[in-house]
Amino acid sequence: MRFSGFILVLDSYIVRKGLISVLNRIQGVRVLKEFNAADPFQAYLENHPVDFLIISQSAFRQRAALFISKPELLEKTVLLEESPADDPLKAKHVHGIPASIHLMENKEALTAKIQSLLDHRDFKASGNEPQGLSPRETTIVRLVSLGLTNRQIAEKLFLSAHTVMTHRKNISSKLGIKSVSGLTIYAIVNNIITLDEVSSFPAK
Repeated sequence: MRFSGFILVLDSYIVRKGLISVLNRIQGVRVLKEFNAADPFQAYLENHPVDFLIISQSAFRQRAALFISKPELLEKTVLLEESPADDPLKAKHVHGIPASIHLMENKEALTAKIQSLLDHRDFKASGNEPQGLSPRETTIVRLVSLGLTNRQIAEKLFLSAHTVMTHRKNISSKLGIKSVSGLTIYAIVNNIITLDEVSSFPAK
């Protein structure tokens, strides 16, 4: 089995240890190194292979020059948002960071996001780059993320349930994501739906 190596650059010792405990429970993940934000971690990044870097918002801002000189690092970076006022989607849009997590997220949400990153990376490594979704497929991903069933989606879009199922198979084929939770994370990260919309939708 291929392991994905994670590097942590976080200010809080307690947060680092808590995140490590979550990561260690995910199959195929290894935490290679942990740093305080004040540590000279640049040398490690320059001399060791990195699969994913989880870095705090403040450390990212302080070391912006590193990401300017090594823009390829952005594709491997997961930003840890520290304040409720921070907007992960805005940070992603501005900085080009593919994913973000938040201090207030529970273990299940963190695990789902990390697993989604691993699935996406493995799918790309297979040589099958995800194709873009059509407008109809994007709409269906949004409705799935809101908790609608295939039948409900079919009624809302005036389609047959069979057609919706075909669309969902095509979506899974394009994205390499089969679970509803995985599609929901994809929808949030790609601005198809907001986290507030998902949280406010009544559970089925």
